[in-house]
Amino acid sequence: MLELGQRHYLLFDGDCGICTWSATICERVDRRDLFNILPYQLVPEEELLNFGLDYRKCSERVQVITRNGRVHSGAFAVNYFLFAYFPWSLLVILCYVIPVFLLLEVLGYRLIARNRFRLSQWFGLKACLVKK
Repeated sequence: MLELGQRHYLLFDGDCGICTWSATICERVDRRDLFNILPYQLVPEEELLNFGLDYRKCSERVQVITRNGRVHSGAFAVNYFLFAYFPWSLLVILCYVIPVFLLLEVLGYRLIARNRFRLSQWFGLKACLVKK
């Protein structure tokens, strides 16, 4: 299922409302069709193991698998995706030029990721199928 060389893969938690909503936005941003954006649950775990991933890791953070098989997780996966599109690429560059911004992004991502099920409910997004 995961074929390298064509497009990057952005794997998100399809059981999470915030993640699904964010993936929908990513699909709209991905005008050049550089990414296969899909729930990690659609990929057999055996295939994920080839990239050092498993369902547990994918359930905790968004994952990007690049065309050449490199893996980026969490805020770094978000940055990899955004860097492909102007003007978002300028924000990514700013985060890496001013390290405090990158630190705030990583901490913000971690905070949202840890509370995503609660946030999904608060915002009336699709209720999570798996309670954590």
